[in-house]
Amino acid sequence: RVPTTVRAFFFEDPHFKENFQDFDKIREAMFKESRDLWKEMDKDFRQTRCMLDMPKDNSVVKADNPLEKYEKGWMFPRKWMMPAIKSDFGDMELFKQASDHDVIRVQDDKDKLEVSLDTAHYKPEELHVQVKNNAVVIEGNHEEKSEDGKRHVSRRFTRSYTLPEGTRPEDVTSNLSSDGVLVVKAIKREPVENVEIKQIK
Repeated sequence: RVPTTVRAFFFEDPHFKENFQDFDKIREAMFKESRDLWKEMDKDFRQTRCMLDMPKDNSVVKADNPLEKYEKGWMFPRKWMMPAIKSDFGDMELFKQASDHDVIRVQDDKDKLEVSLDTAHYKPEELHVQVKNNAVVIEGNHEEKSEDGKRHVSRRFTRSYTLPEGTRPEDVTSNLSSDGVLVVKAIKREPVENVEIKQIK
């Protein structure tokens, strides 16, 4: 199993700023949007499971108002927001899989395979990342019942991606922002080649 590191708000955490390609371009595009429009979408977004169970770390949110960071901050854009957003995210390869709203981006280049998913409807403990059968498998499973027992909500997903040749299980990392962006990365290495050993007589 690959441990998942729970981090701060996506646009606030240095890890994503240093490691997520196009971070500055995405943030700049978001800052061009109307703050009123963003707060309107934010009202709906904060009702998701991820927002209701935010980390209590004071570096992420303030104890006197646990929603303050999310009311004043800028969350990572989601696919359902795109029709209302005027900024162009076309060259950043976001939400290109029309049939899969959970996939933010899949990058497969010479250095890495990186999968970014929208997991805002799942708590950190409901997400599992593991390497098995030469693939990285990402799973989410959420169950909840209303207090009166009349309403039951269940959602789950599984995504599997073949590991690049030469990538070892320890080369896979998983990071989750407090606003529900899960980034799983597999570093590519040169595959080990068979070396012919000659016996000297």
